[in-house]
Amino acid sequence: MKTFIVHSLRYCMLLLLLSLSLAACGVSLIAPCDSVEPLDQFPLESVVIKAPGGNYPFTLWVAHTAARRSQGLMHVRRLEADRGMLFLFDQPTRPAMWMKNMAIPLDLLFISVDGKILHVARNVTANSQQIIQPDDAITGVIELPGGTATRLNLETGGEIRHAHFVRKARETLSSSTNKLRYQLARN
Repeated sequence: MKTFIVHSLRYCMLLLLLSLSLAACGVSLIAPCDSVEPLDQFPLESVVIKAPGGNYPFTLWVAHTAARRSQGLMHVRRLEADRGMLFLFDQPTRPAMWMKNMAIPLDLLFISVDGKILHVARNVTANSQQIIQPDDAITGVIELPGGTATRLNLETGGEIRHAHFVRKARETLSSSTNKLRYQLARN
């Protein structure tokens, strides 16, 4: 019995360490099964996407917690052309995303700390288990109805106007300025 308890504890610790390691990479082993939060409980915020053809306003549900990011637009059967979801991360990360339990295709925009579009994944197949992950660390992802990126000519280098990216860019600039001041003071 004692051996069983020791092995069970080791197994639990191993699972915990694996979960924490994957969470640091933006992946969760724990998916909300029965607890789907209604989208009307998510905050709604305005975002403007600046592209070569103009500035495009969207109203997006905001997923800024791990549970909301895990749920995303799961089980949504229809999106208006100007709707979608904004996933926000406090720290730059490389989240691994997939479309399991998605009923519609989506376009994904991966966004840098200063609001620049780093990567566009177009018409990602509904219910696909293919992992989509940016090459660079990002602090946001926008999911839009499939075909939106092509229709509006949204490309790498476009700009997202939202308070989160302004704040993160200022924090990064402030940190870089402080490091430079420190280096100059040491010399």
